[in-house]
Order: sequence, then structure tokens, then C-alpha cells
Amino acid sequence: VQAGNRDSWTVRIPEGVREVIGRRLNRLSQRCNDSLTIASVIGREFELRQLTPLVEDISEDRLLEVLEEALSARVIEELPQAVGRYQFTHALIQETLTEELTLTRRVRLHARIAETLEELYGVNADAHAAELAHHFALAEMATGTEKLVQYSLLAGERALAAYAWEEAQTHFERGLAARSIPVVGRESLPDAEAAELLFGYARARTGTQERFQSQETVESFVRAFDFYFGTGDSTNAVSVAQYRIPMGNVRTGLTQIVAKALTLVSPGSLEEGWLLSRYGMELGRVEGDYEASQKAFDQALAIAHDMGDATLEMNTLASSADVDYFQLRPDATLSKSLKVIELALHGTETNAEVSARLSATRVLYLTGRCEEAQEQATALLSLGERLGDRYWLGSALQHASNLACLQGDWSSGRSLVERALALAPRDANILVDAVDLEYQTGNFSQGEAYLERLLEVMAHTPPGPRAGYARTAMEIPLLSRATGQLERLDLATEASQVVLTSPTLTPMYEVLARCGLGIQAIINDRTQEAGKQYAALQNIRGILVPFQITGDRVLALLAHTMGKLDQATVHFEESLAFCRKGGFRPELAWTCCDYADTLLQRNEPGDREKATSLLDESLAISSELGMRPLMERVLSRREILKA
Repeated sequence: VQAGNRDSWTVRIPEGVREVIGRRLNRLSQRCNDSLTIASVIGREFELRQLTPLVEDISEDRLLEVLEEALSARVIEELPQAVGRYQFTHALIQETLTEELTLTRRVRLHARIAETLEELYGVNADAHAAELAHHFALAEMATGTEKLVQYSLLAGERALAAYAWEEAQTHFERGLAARSIPVVGRESLPDAEAAELLFGYARARTGTQERFQSQETVESFVRAFDFYFGTGDSTNAVSVAQYRIPMGNVRTGLTQIVAKALTLVSPGSLEEGWLLSRYGMELGRVEGDYEASQKAFDQALAIAHDMGDATLEMNTLASSADVDYFQLRPDATLSKSLKVIELALHGTETNAEVSARLSATRVLYLTGRCEEAQEQATALLSLGERLGDRYWLGSALQHASNLACLQGDWSSGRSLVERALALAPRDANILVDAVDLEYQTGNFSQGEAYLERLLEVMAHTPPGPRAGYARTAMEIPLLSRATGQLERLDLATEASQVVLTSPTLTPMYEVLARCGLGIQAIINDRTQEAGKQYAALQNIRGILVPFQITGDRVLALLAHTMGKLDQATVHFEESLAFCRKGGFRPELAWTCCDYADTLLQRNEPGDREKATSLLDESLAISSELGMRPLMERVLSRREILKA
């Protein structure tokens, strides 16, 4: 065996291993080594029919004898799933053989392999697009870019159809690179092939991106749309505009391209229905215009019914349910979500189903229906794992973690949130949940690490009514009240103001920001501010403010700060009932402790005894669940009672 590219070989393969491989290969005939070298360029696995036309001056029978020699030496092995299919027994053997070739020889071999396989596969070449794209890419210096781009496009589309998002992104990126088309930026596209590649790349990115990266993905959609719209290709322009991008309420400019696409379609057509469905989502989630969004959804549903299109109906209802959730309309959210889930039993529209199950999960534990929420969360996680989409799977893991933590199952919650962070390490929603979990259980150093990451994400997020701002606005005051660490309250105030001054504010994010300001008023004993937020937050009675505290406890604490202690006790009783019904034990423990404070201050007959009972219950729960900060808080109250 010749040394070939010795420097590269030395880096990759330890000397002892290389010597063992070299000795084994040196015992083979020259013809066998030559044939195996060609096979190594095909890949770790190869077929007799692929190798036969590539090995010159040898019959198939003779080639079989050569392969028998390699089999006997255990350099290769037969694969059981098909006759004539082989595999190198170790990847290092394949790499060793490949590295013996000069760059020029490798490129020429990849070119021969690509062209031979393309001819071999014939009319079925599209089914082998990924394999052909691989060889044409490595043969680019010899064969050019035409076939490379052709098969990269085909391979990318096939990967998208199989929900193989990362693989699809790789194929489209390779095609774009071959055409020298940058994936980031706003430069116009030269032709339809470039637009097709970029549209494919953008769709793949929706399955691999984190939410904070959404603007880059949107720019790719916009560039593809602008090309098609500018060239009068209405079919492809509409396809781009109606593609659903799961990125929350980020204002990206997609509303405008959907509006432009609507001018290209016939009134009452199925294309208009899909665009109206997409338009309703943008108007409701991004622009904050609920009435206009409902008008668009109603028109889309009318078209779906006229056309008998269940898929359009499901997607429209799922989008409408999502908008209703962020408008704090739980009944409408659940009704529409359950309708989609029912329709999904008779079809295969997975994207609508996963969206509906996410909305159903959210609203069920928002309203304290924990067992039903758990059923939906389990189904959601199964769907998320099947799709492999980073957004949906991350959301599924996040909500499964929320439910576990709400019931005090910190171990399961931590495992799930860590899986979610592995997928999306800079997702604000997931980070807030991770912060809260660690602080609740007294792991302050880990909680602080997550909090620093959350603040970094917020600092690099464009200002607006986004999760990074809204949830930080509430999380920091909650932590400050629990730990007494007040140094970051100014950041929470800024985050709240960013959210509340937005012209496209949705009720859900308004609630989070106002709760944050309300909790700051509680911490600082600001009566007037507490009264202002109390008046503005009456819509949170009987719900769990996402995803940590009952609305009734927030209102109770605000009423206490206002000096309205009787009113506070009413809210505390409602919070206790909500937590007991839902099985939300950590929140129950906090409610018991805070309620005891109000009773001790009111000090009416029977209040001291009830406060003692509440503190005992809070201590029992917090001790069992390992909630160290709350345990310390309760013990300090009990000392006051003893004094």
C-alpha cells in the first residue's frame, strides 16, 4: 500500500492502527486493492452492480472472485439485506484506501462514479438524488455545477418530504454554494433555479432554526417571493407566500408578501383560501389586529367548506386557535383545537394537528385542567418527535416540562427542559422555564447561568412584544421576590415597557408585562402602581399566567399591597382552589405561604390559626419537593408566629 497523502492520513489514523490496516491490505492482490480503492470512493457501502462498470478489463465473475478475496481477509463483509451488497468492515479501512489517491485521481473517480451511477439508475435516478449529488459535488472540478445543482434540488425536496430538515438544508446549501448565491442577505436572485434553491433552503430552515434566527429565514422567503412576483410566476409566488413558518409573533414583513400574493389569485379559489388562512395568522399574531384576522379566517373557512377541502379547514382552524390563545380567549382556543384533532383522526395533515395539540395543551393547563393537558402534551411530544422539527419538538418538550414542574416532578421537568435546550439553546421560553426550575429547587448557580443566557438572548433580540421580553419582564420580578436579589429589576422594567409600548401588542404578552410591573410594585410596596396593575389585570382571574403563577395569586398580592386585605383573601381562596383542582403543588405551596402573610397582617379572629395551618401545609409540600427558597421563607414566618 502506497503512502499517498501521508500528512492527512497521519492526522486521522493513529500510527498503530494504520500499520494494522496496511498489513492487512498488503496481503491482498494488486487487482483486489485496485478494486477496493474504487469501491472506497463509492462509499462505506457499495454494490456489485455499481462497482462492475467502474473496474476496467475485468468480468463480473472475476470481480466476484476479487471480492471473495477481500471477504476472506475480512476487509469487507456482505450485507444481509440484499444480494451483491457489501460494506467495509471498518470506516478506517475505507478512509485509508481513499486517502491513497491523489486529489486529481479522486475527483476523476467521483466523476466516473457519478456518471456511471446516473446511467445505471436511469429513470429511477431521482430516487438516488442524494447519492448522485454527493458524487457530483466531489467531482465539481471535473463535471461542473449543472448536475450537482440538479440533484441537490431533488435530494433537498425528498429530504423535506421525509421531515429530514438538517439533511434538506445541507442539500440546498450545497446547491446555493455551487451557484454562488449567498443564503444571508437581501440581494436579488438571478433566475428561477436560484429561487427554487433558496425557497427549499428557507423551508428547511423552519425545521432547524431557533426562534431568534427567524429573520434570516424570512429574508430567504422574501427573496424567493420577490423573484417569482417580479417575473410574473404567480404559481410559485403563491406557494412561497402561503408556506406556514412557525416563528411566533415576530414582525418580519411576511404580512406584506401574503397581501401581495392575494392580488395574484382568483376570488373564491382554493389558492385564495390558503393565502387568507396564512394572512389571518399574520394579522392576529404579528400585527395584533384580531378583528381583521378573524375576517380572513372566516373567508378561508368558507372557501374550505365550498371546496370540501378538509386540509385547508384544519390548517385555518389551527391557526385561528393559535391567535385566540394569544388573545386570551381560552374557550375559542380549545373548541377550534379539538375540532382539528378530531379531523386529524380521518386524515394525515400532521402540521395542523401538531399546532392544534400545542394550543390545546397550553390552554388546558392555563385553565387548570391538568389531566387533559397531560394527554395532549403526550400526543404533542409524539408528533414532535415524528416531525423532527426543531420548533415543534422544542415546544413539545417545553410544555411537557412545564406540566411536570407544575406538579412538582422536578426530575422529569429537568430532563425534558434539558432536551429542549439541546435543540434550542437560545429559546427564551425554554430558558425562562429552566431558570424557574433551578431557582425553585435552590440550584442558584445553574439558575444564574440560564438567566445570564436569557438576558443575552434578549439583548440580541429586536425590541418588541416577543417572548424574550415579555417572559423576562415577569421572570426577574418573580425571582427577585423569592430570593431578595433586586439588582436586575431595572432590566425587567425596561422589558415591560418595550412590550407595552408596542403598537402590535397581544393580550397574552400584555398580561406578562403587566404582571412583571405588578410584582415589582409588590416588592417595593408601591400602592398606587399596585392599584393600576390590579385594575388592568382582571382578565387573569381563574387562569395560570404562563407558565408559573396563578392569576389569582398575583391579584391577591396586589390587593394586599393596596391594603385591601379582605379582597386579597378572596383571591387567595380562589388560587388555593385552582391549585388543588389542577394538582399544581409548588404553586399551592407558594399560595399557602403568601396567604398566611395576609392573614397575619389582617389579624382578625381565627386568622392566626388559619395562617399556622397554611404555613404547615406550605412547609410540608416544599420540604417534600425540595423547594429550598420557599422552605426558608416559611420557616421564617413560623418563627414570627412563635415569637
